Amino acid sequence: MTELAPIEKVCIQLLLKAPFYGHFLMGIPKSFDEHVETACVSLYRRNMIQLKINPAFWAALSEDHKLGLIQHEVLHIALRHLNRVTAFTHRRLFNIAADLVVNQYIEPPLLPPDSILPEQLLPWEPILGYRIEKEQGIDYYYAILLDILQKIPLPAPGNGMAKDAAEGLSSWLQDDNKAMRRHVLWDEITRLDSSEERILEQFVRNASRQALDRTRHKPSGRLPAALREMVEHIHLEPPRVNWRRTLRLFAASGTSTWLKSTIRKPSKRYGTVPGIKLNRHHRLAIVLDTSGSIRTDEMRLFFSEVWQIWRRGAQITIIECDAKIQNVYPYAGSTPDAVSGRGGTRFDEPLRWANEHLPDALIYFTDGHAPPPQTALRRPVLWVITPQGKEDVSHLPGRVLRMV
Repeated sequence: MTELAPIEKVCIQLLLKAPFYGHFLMGIPKSFDEHVETACVSLYRRNMIQLKINPAFWAALSEDHKLGLIQHEVLHIALRHLNRVTAFTHRRLFNIAADLVVNQYIEPPLLPPDSILPEQLLPWEPILGYRIEKEQGIDYYYAILLDILQKIPLPAPGNGMAKDAAEGLSSWLQDDNKAMRRHVLWDEITRLDSSEERILEQFVRNASRQALDRTRHKPSGRLPAALREMVEHIHLEPPRVNWRRTLRLFAASGTSTWLKSTIRKPSKRYGTVPGIKLNRHHRLAIVLDTSGSIRTDEMRLFFSEVWQIWRRGAQITIIECDAKIQNVYPYAGSTPDAVSGRGGTRFDEPLRWANEHLPDALIYFTDGHAPPPQTALRRPVLWVITPQGKEDVSHLPGRVLRMV
């Protein structure tokens, strides 16, 4: 019997019961490692991802929990959670959000009793003021957790459900939380250079595609529809577009026209003076997401694109906004020393501002990490998403453009 025979046995079971996980597991390195506390996925030779399991921990698990453990770790890889570590500023909330995503797709008998699940957030709904949905991505749950973290002091002591929810989130954030410690080796990803990151992403994409292709026509044991759609969306090659050209065409399309009398240009129709001159200008409202999830280099990229639009003649009003509007000012070609905000993110206030002031168009630079807006906009809107921003931005109304 080989050293990895116990894992290979589970792999065979998965090929029969949950083929996607079995095929995915066949394509990645696996090893027993006594230096790992329980189980985790980590870098392997800086260009692949491997599964590591503590042999004593593995031996103590029931057969059901072994299956659940493998599915849990495979989903972290297939949903690119390791590849997206650097895109989130609050690392522990990112870890919790990642587990909220994957655990809901694993059958409850296969999960250990301390597993983190979306229904544990439901007591927060009355305080947050919106409904918490299932079958969402990591960006969605991260935004909710960030919102909850800001509201932890608010529940009254007598509110039992909210108090329990606050204590639950606090326990997830503790250093000794075993489920969160499984993610500790993900930090290795942050030390890769850009070329190594691209190689790693291609490895994950190939493993996912292979597993999807081999299970596409199997009626039994396939992934739930929502999960399969999420995996396919992530690993489907996006069409390449010139995002800068698209952005500037949109900015130029929001144009107003007005007539002006002039003595320098005779009327072509009547040959009289004064003539009529047709002037065109475009008044744009450009919203800059100044929440804590926006990095300094992303903010510089925002202002670089704003300047390019301004130099082509647009009249621009800048709106700095995180959870609420922090600053509004006309743009005159220079980048401010600092921006206001760095809290959570809400999209509605800038949309309400645009409905009141009626610019020709609205451009919203953001990473997309926020609940969907509730305000219907009366002007054309273009959402410009940062390169490491939210993967699924289907909740945003209007056109969406991703910087690449």
